[in-house]
Amino acid sequence: MRDKAPFFVVAGLIVLGLLGLFVLRAGDEGRRVDRSVIGVHGLGLVSREAGLDLRQSHPRLSPHIRDLSIRVFALYDTNLLADDPAPETKRDLFFQETQRSITLDDLRTKLSELPTVLLLPKWTTGMFEAGIAHELTLIPAPSIRRVTRQLGLRGLSLRRAGPSFSDITADGHAIALFHAQGFEPGSLPAMCRPEVTAGGLVLVMSCDVPETQQDTWIVADPDLMNNHGLANGDNRGLALTVLRSRLDGDTRPIYLDTSGELLTSYEEAESERQEYERSPTDLGRFFDYPFNVLWAMLLIVLGVLYWRGARRFGPIAKLTDQGREMSRTATIAAKGRLLRLSGNDGQLVADFVRAQLLDLTQQTFGPDVGAAGQKRFFAHLARQDATLAHEFEATAHGLISNAATLPRGELYRQLGHYKSLLEKVVNAHGSLRISKNR
Repeated sequence: MRDKAPFFVVAGLIVLGLLGLFVLRAGDEGRRVDRSVIGVHGLGLVSREAGLDLRQSHPRLSPHIRDLSIRVFALYDTNLLADDPAPETKRDLFFQETQRSITLDDLRTKLSELPTVLLLPKWTTGMFEAGIAHELTLIPAPSIRRVTRQLGLRGLSLRRAGPSFSDITADGHAIALFHAQGFEPGSLPAMCRPEVTAGGLVLVMSCDVPETQQDTWIVADPDLMNNHGLANGDNRGLALTVLRSRLDGDTRPIYLDTSGELLTSYEEAESERQEYERSPTDLGRFFDYPFNVLWAMLLIVLGVLYWRGARRFGPIAKLTDQGREMSRTATIAAKGRLLRLSGNDGQLVADFVRAQLLDLTQQTFGPDVGAAGQKRFFAHLARQDATLAHEFEATAHGLISNAATLPRGELYRQLGHYKSLLEKVVNAHGSLRISKNR
């Protein structure tokens, strides 16, 4: 059971890591909407390609209001006064109208911070979950009128074109909208003015939204600027025209807002130190997206490292085994030094060959098993090259037995022959390795 313990530890770490990747990724839901067909991630790419300076929001950064010109904000909530219940079934998810919730107070604050181009909602979650653009995936018109009423724009009448693409011309751009969505020109409240009209519909209007301090441009059909719509007709050209008109010569960056956070607006003095309140929730940010993904990956890496250390490379060698090996190596080195000092070359050569054969045996078969291990080594070598094995064994044993009595010239001749045979053994059979300490 103890041998299986590392496997349980590794499995536990990897399972925790995978759970972190799939369960703790709630912070990624917003990014998933932004990159879906109803998201506005593509508007940033299109704007930069056209030479517009655009800055996309980041969940951990809050730029200063004075550094930005206008905001583009896509609304994915059809009830600003209450939270919609979480979908419990696939059908509920398909007809879900709110993909990113925001309160009326927060939206009004955003509209007060900067001049804003506000994109109204149009599609349910089924549009990008199932990949279906159909009348069934349209948010009901009463839900959108509820949003405009909550913003204080009462009396607006929403109208949609037929169940197909509408090819219409607006401001010189031939645009294409599927189930084109707009406002009846005669229903605009007194605080609103049409900015872009086409096909008898007001597609973009500017309004003085009550309880806000900036002029807000409201885009009735988000397909003019979202990822799905930018690929149709010349919607891209009209979207850029609307942004340039809204900028009105302002050269500061456009703020593509896909975050629920508000902008920084305090008036700081350069010489004044800013004080910030800290709370335990600040620590919790290290476990939100994208940090939760990093923690999950760390658990998986730890699991793999534990497996490699505890199982693949075996358990840690006992200190007694290391001490015995170190002691044997030190004894051989000391004995060799004494033999060199005494001029006994023959005994030195015999000990050298004996130690080398022992090392070859251990390198090939593992722990020292004495004479039986050497016999097994030569038998193993003979299966690969019988002639080389026989000659190498005879030369090695001859030196071990007779080196002390051989004349100096004969001793060095046989030692040279032994080394040449040893080189053939090592080069011809790469699995036989010799320790460099011998």
